[in-house]
Amino acid sequence: MELAVARLSDPQTTTIVQSGGSINNFVTLDRVPSVLPRRRFRDSAAFANDGMTSLNITSGLELPRLLVCNNDHTVRLMSLPSLELVTKLKFPTAVNYAVVSPDGTKMCIVGDTNEVFLFSKCGDTFEKISVLTASNDASFSCDWSQSSEQFAVGSQDSYVTIWDIRSQQKMAQLETFQHGQSRGACRNVKFSPSSSIDLLAFSEHTSYVNIVDTRSFEKHQVLRVRSDSFSGFLDFSRPKA
Repeated sequence: MELAVARLSDPQTTTIVQSGGSINNFVTLDRVPSVLPRRRFRDSAAFANDGMTSLNITSGLELPRLLVCNNDHTVRLMSLPSLELVTKLKFPTAVNYAVVSPDGTKMCIVGDTNEVFLFSKCGDTFEKISVLTASNDASFSCDWSQSSEQFAVGSQDSYVTIWDIRSQQKMAQLETFQHGQSRGACRNVKFSPSSSIDLLAFSEHTSYVNIVDTRSFEKHQVLRVRSDSFSGFLDFSRPKA
C-alpha cells in the first residue's frame, strides 16, 4: 500500500513510498511532548514556514515522525518529509489506530481484537509494557488525556473504556447512545486539550456524538448530528499559543 505526502506550499510535488503490505487504516503525526521548552521548536521553523503548520513535532532537535497503522499487522514509524522507514512494530492482528501520549513517553495501539497494546517510548525506540483487554470486540480508536495519565479506547461493541496508566486499572466503561446496535459502534475518541474542562468526546457509527466530564464520568451529554454528512471523525479545537 502506498503513502503520499505533499507540502502545502507545493501540493503538486508528492513523495510516494510503499508503507505496508495491505490497507493503511490510520496515519498520525507523533505528538509534541508538552513538557519541552517552547524555544526548542525554533529548529522546526523550516517545516512551519513551508506551510506544514499543523505538524506535531516530536522534539525541536529531531525531525517529525509519522505513525502508519496497517492491515498487515504492523505500525511503521516513518520520517518526514522523506518517508524513510525508522522503526516497524509487529502485532498479532490488523492495526487500526495508534497514538503517542502528549508527554512523548508512551504509546497506545488497538486493532481487530479486544487487546490494547501499551508501549514505553524513548525517541524512536519502543518497548511493550502491557497488553490489556478493552471489551469483547475489535477497537477502532484510542487517545490520551493531556496529563498523559489516562487513556481511552473505543470499541465496535459500543463501549468506551478508560484506564489510569499508573495502575493500569479501568477507571470507567461507558456505553454509546445507540449501544447494542451496529450503528452504535464507537468510531473515534478524543480527550479535550489542556487549558480546558476535562472532557472526553466519542462518536458513533452514525448520528451521535457523546461528551463526558472525565472528572467524575457522571455527566454525559449526547449530540445528534446529520448522518449524511458525518464520517465519525471528531476533534477538539486547540487553544492558541
